[in-house]
Amino acid sequence: MVTVLGLALASSAAGAARPAAACGCGAMIADSSVRISDETSIVRHDAAARTEDIVMRLSAESAEKDAAWLFPTPSEATVRLGERGWFEQLDALTEPRVVTRRIWFPDLGSGDGATAGAAPSGPGGSVEVLGERDLGPFRVATLDADDPDALSGWLGRNGYRLRPDLAEALGPYVEQGWKYVAVKLRPSSGDRLTGELAPLHVSFASDELVYPMRLSRLAENTQRLHLYVLADHRVEQTTGARMRLAFAGRVAPGQVRSPELREFLGDGRFMTELTDASIDPEEIDDDYRFAASGDEPYRQVVYREEVVRFLGMPAGWVIVFGGGALAAGLGAVLAARRLRRSRVTGA
Repeated sequence: MVTVLGLALASSAAGAARPAAACGCGAMIADSSVRISDETSIVRHDAAARTEDIVMRLSAESAEKDAAWLFPTPSEATVRLGERGWFEQLDALTEPRVVTRRIWFPDLGSGDGATAGAAPSGPGGSVEVLGERDLGPFRVATLDADDPDALSGWLGRNGYRLRPDLAEALGPYVEQGWKYVAVKLRPSSGDRLTGELAPLHVSFASDELVYPMRLSRLAENTQRLHLYVLADHRVEQTTGARMRLAFAGRVAPGQVRSPELREFLGDGRFMTELTDASIDPEEIDDDYRFAASGDEPYRQVVYREEVVRFLGMPAGWVIVFGGGALAAGLGAVLAARRLRRSRVTGA
């Protein structure tokens, strides 16, 4: 069974939908006033239990109060609020190793620095609401659909403004019998779609580790994605534009503070951190799939340049210029002595 978790961000305000951006895990179907500035996800795959968890954190810039997400999953999913602190704790574990390079001869004028490497249901189609609940500022509904037009119709009747191309893009998911998790901000919550949103933790059955990207092809701007992948082994991409490796190493429960995160890690997991700040939507033709690779550890190294100074000046140049001045002074003294000697001899 292939697992894909898609995310569609929508606005249920009245009016015609306008083209919009998208987040890395799916397609945004809101108006263009909504902008996803950052997407970071913790992805855990348990090969023995055949389950996958995605804890997703989004940062948005908008004044919208009626936004919503749509998650396609291959089986009925459970959803709960995620923990904000998990991201900070994993980030601390993967910080680059800083190596200081002492610079005696910097370029003149430079200083210290660091470098690093909506439609009616179609005939015969149906949508079944499997469950609905309030979760913090969100209202969560789990859906089953056997026809993309029926799914589009349900979403339209419930306030989601769909783009026609998104409805078409959902077709393959419907054909494969996936379920859907619809999540929206409750109007009574008073929250707005802005800043760092509360993380959502989605769990479902999965035989394969896949991160959804197919719907992001509908995006009109460059995508940013940051993944912490927890699995039995280090993973590498088998599909999609290659993301940059930032960290690879085994993580033990004792390395984190949160009891819930310790439980999430179990006996320990190999963590692969991947980033990409410039994903071209036109190059997305499939979801991001991952497979186990060798367990070679990796940590990014950042080189920090520290200028060695003497009396507030770069020591290397002080030596060069000071030595040059000293040599010139000695030369002048020797020349004066020769001149005096020649005068004495001549007299």
